[in-house]
Order: sequence, then structure tokens, then C-alpha cells
Amino acid sequence: MATLIAEQTAKPGTHVLVIGVSEYLHFYDGKQPNNKGELLDMAQLSSAARSASEFAAWMLNEYQHTDAPLSSLRVLLSPSDGETIHPDIAARLAGDCSATLSNVESELIAFRALCDLHQENVAVVYVAGHGVQLTKNGAIVLLYDCGSNQHATLLKGAIDMAGVHAGFNHPNTAQTQFWFVDACRQKSKIAKRFETLAGGFTLDEPVGAADSPAMFLAATTGTQAYARIGGVTLFNEALLWALRGGIANSPDKTLSQKWHISTLELVKSLRPKVRELADQENAEQTVDSKGIKRAALFHEYPQIPTVKLRVDLLPDNLATRSEGLVEDKQSTIVAQTSCNWPMQECLEAGLYKIKIGTPAGFPDVSDLLSLSPPDEAKEYEIMP
Repeated sequence: MATLIAEQTAKPGTHVLVIGVSEYLHFYDGKQPNNKGELLDMAQLSSAARSASEFAAWMLNEYQHTDAPLSSLRVLLSPSDGETIHPDIAARLAGDCSATLSNVESELIAFRALCDLHQENVAVVYVAGHGVQLTKNGAIVLLYDCGSNQHATLLKGAIDMAGVHAGFNHPNTAQTQFWFVDACRQKSKIAKRFETLAGGFTLDEPVGAADSPAMFLAATTGTQAYARIGGVTLFNEALLWALRGGIANSPDKTLSQKWHISTLELVKSLRPKVRELADQENAEQTVDSKGIKRAALFHEYPQIPTVKLRVDLLPDNLATRSEGLVEDKQSTIVAQTSCNWPMQECLEAGLYKIKIGTPAGFPDVSDLLSLSPPDEAKEYEIMP
């Protein structure tokens, strides 16, 4: 297959590889079940391919990076019957775009060649599907034809994400990398039936290290990752929430003159957001991260993100007699209330000043507010 957009190689850019697997050909409930596939004791998924397509669509339609614009987008998907694929991605897929071992190996080789062209390139990889773990640090994702009788080993039709990530961790490729592994990392039941169990497709590990090979795993070692049936994974939901303004860093001289998100914001936001989403479903899921060496720019926001501001005033009997307002840098009033608290407003991220006028005998309030996503809540308790 070809990249879904015109490939750009003359200058540094962002190169993307997205893989999503919900359908498994040789599982017991697959279209071509066999003994090897049934040994894995797993069922079809309903959210992995959709989640991968949603991330690919975000890269296609929303991604911004001044110094490394989107320059290639490779997508391999094996959706389950009836699974929804983002229309902007579905419309561009042509030929055999299934996530087979052969296709993944071919596209990974092409992707690696692009990343190797400029050290200033940015590499982005997103992989979703059934995952297993054979070692403490492992992260193996099963591909569409895993369990094929044409494969010499049971897990040959899988990709060893930890091993592939290590194969990119060297000085002669894209020095800024973002790897997202949206899969479980549980010990495989079948591993108990073998003295050794060979892992999936991997790469040689060159000498040296990349500058920022950040890797985010949807589940910590030995645990599950969850998804909404027929929807998207919790990790995908949290990631796109963050990238769409759920968290942001203000302009600075180091990374970007725009509001942006970097590795550090992803580290700070993904774990608590996924945990929050899992808690809502009475489940537990913890994001893991590796290769975080520095703050590396991932995305720049085309507009200033917005923040929902809520200001409470205590005690209640004082609030009913107090007025408040919020001013921007130009001293323009952007939010105010007259004895009706809490004061609530949706504002652009940035620096503001709040003033609260109170009845005689109580001190007035004047304070600076530095607003950045996510939402901001302030509480002022006024004493005589």
C-alpha cells in the first residue's frame, strides 16, 4: 500500500504508522479457525481498528507541527464485521490494507527508511489490538493472521512492540519519536504450556540511543487495557481528549511559540485520564511510559485552547453580597457576577486578573489567574 497522503521526503517531517487489529482470522470464532489460533484462547475485538482509525484521522485532519509537518501516513486495519472506521480514513484505503504479518513488515520497513532520512524527522506509531506479555518489559500485539499454519511459531504473526521500539532507539533515525501501544500486557495463558515461546516480529537493536524515543503503553506490565464495546478504547479516548485541548502548555522559547503539547504533558495527563475513565466503568487501568528523556514537541494548537473557569466564594452568606469580575491583559472584563456565585465562564487559556468586591468589614480580593487546560476551579474563603 502507499501512504494515504503525498509523501514528502526533501525536508524534515512527521512520518506515521498506524495499525489496528480487531478481526483475527484463525481464532476459534474467526473466519478460518485452526488449532493454533484456538490455542491462544482469545475472541474477536470490536474497538481496536476503529480506535486506530480515529487516531489516524486526527493525524490527517488536526495534527500541527511547524518544523515537522505531516509527511506520510501509513494505515493497516483489520476491522471486525460491522466495526465503524473513520470515514476520512476508509475513503483513502485502497488495495490490501489488512494488518497481516507480511503487510506490517513491509510497511514498517518503508516507514523506517523514511524516518532514517533526517534526524529532525518525527516518528509516530500507534498500534491497537490483542496484546500479550512474555517478559517483564514486553509488549506483543497480535496481528490479523496470528496463528496461521504457515507460521513456524505460534506468535510469529505478532509484532513485538518493545523490540521494534528498541530497533528505532539509535542516533541515525528520527530523534523525536512517539509510540502508542494500545493493548493489554497480560501473561499469555498459552505460555504455561511451553518451555519457551518465541515472541513476535522485531528488529535488530543498533548501538547508541535516540534523543527522545517516548513510548506510551495503555496498560502497565501484567494488566489489561479496556475498550467500549463497539466504540473506542479508553486509552484512545484519553489520548484524543488530551490532543484536542484537554491539556496544553503555554508558548515558550524552547519548544514552540504556540500553545502546544509535549511528551511531558502526555505523561502528566494520560495516566490520570485513563484511570478516571476506567473508574467510571468499575475497572482498573494504568498507563505506563518509557523512553522519556526530555520534553519533545508533539502537537501545536492552531488556536488558543479554552478553559472552563469556576470561582467559588465562601461563606455562602457573604457570596450573596459580593461582586466579582475577571479581566484579561487589556483590562477588558471577560467574566463577572453580581451576588450570584459560583462565577463560571469559558475563557481562552492565558493570564487574567480576578477582583472580588465584598461588603464593609471584609477584605476585597485581587488575584492573578493563569489558566491552562484542563478546567480550572478556584475557591476563595473570605474572613472578616
